[in-house]
Amino acid sequence: MKKLCYLIKITFQTKFAYIKAFWFNIFGTAVSILIYYFLWKYVFQSRNELHGFTAAQITTYVILSRLLSSQFSGGINREFAEWVQRGDIVVELLRPVPLVFTLFGKRVGEFLFFFLFKGIPVTILASLILGGIGPDSAANLILFFTSVLISIGLMFWIEIMVGLVSFFTLSSYGLGYTKTALMSILSGGIVPLFLFPEGVARVLDYMPFAGMVSVPVQIYLGKYTATEAFSFLGLQIVWVILLGTGAMTFYRFAMKKVVVQGG
Repeated sequence: MKKLCYLIKITFQTKFAYIKAFWFNIFGTAVSILIYYFLWKYVFQSRNELHGFTAAQITTYVILSRLLSSQFSGGINREFAEWVQRGDIVVELLRPVPLVFTLFGKRVGEFLFFFLFKGIPVTILASLILGGIGPDSAANLILFFTSVLISIGLMFWIEIMVGLVSFFTLSSYGLGYTKTALMSILSGGIVPLFLFPEGVARVLDYMPFAGMVSVPVQIYLGKYTATEAFSFLGLQIVWVILLGTGAMTFYRFAMKKVVVQGG
């Protein structure tokens, strides 16, 4: 636990050292929220609801989905690739703390920083200005946070697998951008999954990506029954285990194929 807290502390210090970049990040997210808000406002000019969602619920969906999906860009896969390119991966592998644990600590630190200094303030401010609504109930709020916490594991293992590609290509930037785009689309971060054709939407609901945006936001809005909510939480946990198993298998294989650029 002390090692994890130390890694989180280091991540916070790094974030504060680049505070201007953080403000630009918030600005970009705010602009994104406004763009989607006005697009949906236009849609609701001629109707009162869409697929069971009111204008206020869609506004809340936009705010939360844009915030959650803003976590997709960058990620530890980028740092992983930079370690390989610079040759720093050798130093990281020699540290007494396992490499995967170090990356996990950094990912948790990034999320906590996002949650405290971006997630909560932007959600409250945007909801007050744009007319978002609160959670359907206190229980829904607790389940929402639970789902979001589990989603850290989903994002982490996917980012690990993307980062591991750099051991074979010495770069994963292209794949990193593809990862961000696919995760944004398949998670419901750009277009709500309920707007996809019914068959496609049903499949996407059970993919790991939905657990990063669509599932937690719909839990927040009370769109699932208690049984459905717990079922989706269970599915998220199953995906974390499956992705973790796959990522660690890939990791052990990659360790046998380490090639450092320039040495």
